[in-house]
This record gives sequence, C-alpha cells and structure tokens, in this order.
Amino acid sequence: MAETHRDQSEDASGAIETAEPPIPPDRLNTLADGVFAIAMTLLVLELGVPAVTAGELAAALGEMWPEFLMYALSFLVLGMYWLMHHMIYDSIVRYDPTLVWLNIIYLLFAALIPFSTALIVEHGALTATALAYGLNMLAVFFMGWAMWSYATANHRLVSRQLEEAVVRGGRTMGLLYLAVLAVPLVLAFVSPVASMVVYAAVVSAFIGFTIVGRWEAVTIWRGRSRTG
Repeated sequence: MAETHRDQSEDASGAIETAEPPIPPDRLNTLADGVFAIAMTLLVLELGVPAVTAGELAAALGEMWPEFLMYALSFLVLGMYWLMHHMIYDSIVRYDPTLVWLNIIYLLFAALIPFSTALIVEHGALTATALAYGLNMLAVFFMGWAMWSYATANHRLVSRQLEEAVVRGGRTMGLLYLAVLAVPLVLAFVSPVASMVVYAAVVSAFIGFTIVGRWEAVTIWRGRSRTG
C-alpha cells in the first residue's frame, strides 16, 4: 500500500530519500546557535572586575592581559566552530538519528570550551591546562569532520548535485586541521605557552581561509551566472 503521509523516492544506489527530513533543519541550527551564544557569553564571566581602588585600576587591568588574551582566543575558537557548523549544514538536505547525535556530541564538546578556558585563566599555561584546551579543540574539530564525512558518504544526507570535489576537499581539509591540532598537544609537554601560540595560529589560519575561500566561491558563482 502506498504511503500518503510521506513522499518517498529511490535513487540509483538504492537509497531512499524522503521529501520530509526527520528533523527540520532550522531546529538543529537553532540548537547550535543557542549553545554557541551561551558558551560565548560564559567566557566573559572569567573576566572578573578587579577589587582595587581607582588609583590602582589601570595597573590591575594591565595585569589582566593574559585573561583578555584567553577571552579573545576562546571567543574566536567558538566563532570558528560555529562557522564550521553552518558551513557543514549548508550542504545537508536530510537528517537521520545518527547525524543528530553526532551534532549533539559536537555541541557537547563546544560547550566545554569555557571550562577549558577557565583552567588556563586560573592556573596559567601549564602542560595539563594546555593539553586540556587542545584536546577540547581537537574533539570539537573531529566531531565536525565526522559529521561531514558521515553526511557526504555516498551523498547520504546531502544533495546529489554536490560536487565530489567539494566532498573530498572538506574531508581532506578536516584531516589536515586535525593533524595540525595534534602538533601543539605534543608541544605542550615542552612549552605550554608555545602550544597556546600554535592554537592561536590555527584559528587565524582558519579565519583567513574561510574569508578567502568564500570570496573565491562568490567570484566563481558570479562568473558562471554571467556566462550561463
């Protein structure tokens, strides 16, 4: 008997595509936006107001420069992971329970960034704190790569029109960043401060890549639309 409540079709590979995804895309993105907004806000709570006199305030603020640096770094880290999430879900057109749980675990580790930041603020750049921060970053990035790899495998949850070069490029870039993030983990045993510098460099590289990459994508799209 044909189902009347759901439109189903079978592609050449035998996979069944449904017209209605199990979970609407806007709900997953709304959840992610809420988690990242709260996590970013929690970071500022580590910047306690100095309990000093007016004459001592300038000096006290100057002594807080490590806290301000960690606030800025972690805010950009969360911004990087928020953007990564949206870049992934811009290509996803269907959802299943496995992807939903991968998404939840991704957000679980992302929400832990304020705690990893607080460890460094309270105890300084030690091997233990640098490792905790780096493992936290690595876990979020790995889950992002896992979501992309799962969703794009045989175009499981993405459009069949998504170019294979884009799929492979996303997987390769993810593996590259995972390998790079492993370097400061080892470096933390030698110089925790240098390890934190590498984390900052990774974030800066990601920001630069996404800015240039999106500009190139827009340029190519405009060129095709004019010639099409």
